[in-house]
Formats: sequence, structure tokens, C-alpha cells
Amino acid sequence: MSDGTREQRRNRRFPALGYRNYRLFWLGGVLTNNGRWTQYVASYYVVYRLTESAAWVGAAAFSTFIPMLLTNPIAGHVSDRFDRRLVLLCTNTACSVLAAAMAVSWGAGLRSPWAWMALLLVGGFVYGIQLPTWQSFVAECVPREHLRNAITLNSTQFNAARTVGPALGGFVIGTVGPGWALAVAAMAYGPILTTLAMIRADELFRPGAGPDAGPDTGPGSGAGSDDGGSAGAATDGSVMAQYRESIRYVLDSPGIRTAILTTALVSTMGQPVVQQIVVFAEEVFEVSPFWFGMLGSAQGIGALLAAPVVAGELSRLRRSRIQFLATCGYGVALALFALAPTLWMGFVGLGLIGAMHLASASNLNSTVQLQVEDARRGRVMAIYLMGVLGVSPFANLLMGWAIAVFGPRPVVAVAGLVVLVGGWWLNATGRFRLLDAG
Repeated sequence: MSDGTREQRRNRRFPALGYRNYRLFWLGGVLTNNGRWTQYVASYYVVYRLTESAAWVGAAAFSTFIPMLLTNPIAGHVSDRFDRRLVLLCTNTACSVLAAAMAVSWGAGLRSPWAWMALLLVGGFVYGIQLPTWQSFVAECVPREHLRNAITLNSTQFNAARTVGPALGGFVIGTVGPGWALAVAAMAYGPILTTLAMIRADELFRPGAGPDAGPDTGPGSGAGSDDGGSAGAATDGSVMAQYRESIRYVLDSPGIRTAILTTALVSTMGQPVVQQIVVFAEEVFEVSPFWFGMLGSAQGIGALLAAPVVAGELSRLRRSRIQFLATCGYGVALALFALAPTLWMGFVGLGLIGAMHLASASNLNSTVQLQVEDARRGRVMAIYLMGVLGVSPFANLLMGWAIAVFGPRPVVAVAGLVVLVGGWWLNATGRFRLLDAG
């Protein structure tokens, strides 16, 4: 690659999109994640309609996320041991088949909430294997110098799907029913399968692979890299032995440890709100399924509007500063949504949640990816995602129960206050400054 081409890519606002493989992966993700969100909306809508209970919606989210906790050790091992592109092809194929099975089940008259819990459980196992690999594969599509931009864009495409996916799901549910929404979700896995098949393996940035994969551009270079013996030790032994070694590595890495603590705080208090939007739509704002879908898209819209700032101006700030603003802003946005007197104020609150989530998620993900060595990338990303997924099943159960007892507004307002205080404490104690290394 010529120096002129490198300079052109470096000067772009979104330089990661200058790489063909990343561009394909990003585009496939945008289109397929729309279907994934449509599937989520339809699944939680089905459970709520069958039970009319916020607690059951929390249980549905529990069934989605608890397998991700159980698969965590093997998911990181799979990501580090096998071809990540092949893993993504297999898991997305399985996700498509499962969505189709859900559509057929609804059409065949399956109305037992326990059966739907089982289907969500299976999907959680598949997605639990896929997620660390998806995050780690981003680092194979661009050189290290553009990794932070690639991670921000990856978070943006996921949140872009939150704009269209829920609205599409609400529209289809409101017009022809949840079965057809699940059928749409099944077909939506086609784009990522197509783009993954089109990716050129010889242009991936793997150690020793591709024309630019050297010590300065390979995804494993930089902060946190040890010598070859340490990297070899990271992949020796049984799955659980490697997992325990990776946990020790994380505990000895203050920046990564702080990133996991912060994402656990936000996920515990903020992420269950996504699953409970149907309760706000039905019980607080009293709107139709279409407007429920529109309300669910608000976070994606907020993230999309914030994306140019997060990828551009905000990226020039220290990561510690970004995280302080994003965490405290997340808490304020949760409180605003909880206390919104009208649907449109709720829409604004959710939009702010989406913007703060994008800033926080991309910042913390960047910290981990820039501070970890490549030999441990998959397993450390799996442990990092434990901060998101490990607490989610129990947080969803707790929030579902609390909303059923105390109502949605006070529960979400208290959650916002906890995030706000937690962000202030992490900043005041100097823990956010540990994110700046690497």
C-alpha cells in the first residue's frame, strides 16, 4: 500500500471504512442487526402479550442472556483458537435458522411462555459464542492505527440497527403479526452471511498474514503485548486453565479492570430498560404496537445523531474524560426517561440514552482492545463482555420484579441515580484515569 493511500485514509473522518474488508463487515452488520432487533422486539412482545407481565418480560431477557454467561469461557477459547470469519458464518447461520423456527412456531400456534423461554435460551447460547468473536474480528479488518475508529463505527452500526429494527418490528407486528416479524428477522441474516463470504482472507490484519500485517500494524501490537513466550502460555492448557489465566491477566491490567467495572455498572442499571420499553409503551404511555416499535428505535436514533461527534470531536479527548461525561450523562438520561410526562419526552430520554451508550460502549471497547495483546484478545473480550452479559440476566429479573411491584417510573429513576453516583465516584477516586493507558 502506498504512503499516499495511507495518508488519504488517515485524513478521512472515518478512515476504517477505507478498508474493503471492514466496509463489507460493517455493511453486513448494519443490515443484519436490523433483523436481530426486529427479532428481539417480536419475542418480547409475544411474551408480554401471552402473560401481560413485566416480570415475564424480565424472565424472557434472563433466558436470552444467561446462556451468554454460561458460554463465556468457551466463547473466548473459540474466538482465539478458530478462524473468526468461519465462526461468524456458522453462528449467524444458526441464528437465522432459530429465527425461522420461532416464526414457524408462532404460526403453528405455540402459545406457551415456557416454550418461548426455551427458544430464547437456545438463541442466547448461539449469540454468546458469537459476540466475543464479532468484537475481536473488528481488529482483523483494520490496522491498529484505525482500530479506535473501527470500534466506534461498529458500535454505531449496532445502534443504527436499533433505529430501524424496532420500528420495523413494531410496524410488521401491528400490520400482519409477530410471526411475520420473526420471518423478516430470519431473512435479515442473509446480508452478514453474504458479506462475510466476500471478505478477502489475505487482506485481514492477522499476525503474519496480509501485506500490511507487521509489528506496527498487526492487531496484536502495542500496549499490553508480552514476549512470544507469554503469548504461547496464553494458549496452552485446557479451556478452563486458559480462562483462569486470562482472568489473572485482567486483574493485573488496571485499565481493562476499570473498563469491566464501568460497563457492569451501566449494564446492571441501564440495559434492562431496553427490555422494559414494552411495559412503558403499554402501561405508561398506552400506545399501539407501532408506536412501541418507534419508541424502541429512539435509542438508535440518538446514537446515530451522536456518532459523528463520538467518532470525530469526542475522540480527541482523553478516554477518562469521555467516560466521565458518558456515564454521568447515561444516569441523567435514564432519569429523564423515567419521569417523562409524554411519549415524546420519553422518546427524547431514550435518544439521550442511546447517545450516551454509544459514547460509553465505544470508549470502553477501545480501551480493552488497545490494551490487550492479540494472543488473549478473544478471551479478554469475552471477560469484558461478562460485564455486559454476566449481570444482565439477574438485572433483568430484578428490574422486572421491581417494576411489577413498584411501577416502572420509580424503578428506572432510581437506576439513573445509581449510574450518576457511580460515575461520579469512579471519576473522583481516579479510576477513570486508568483508561488512558495504551
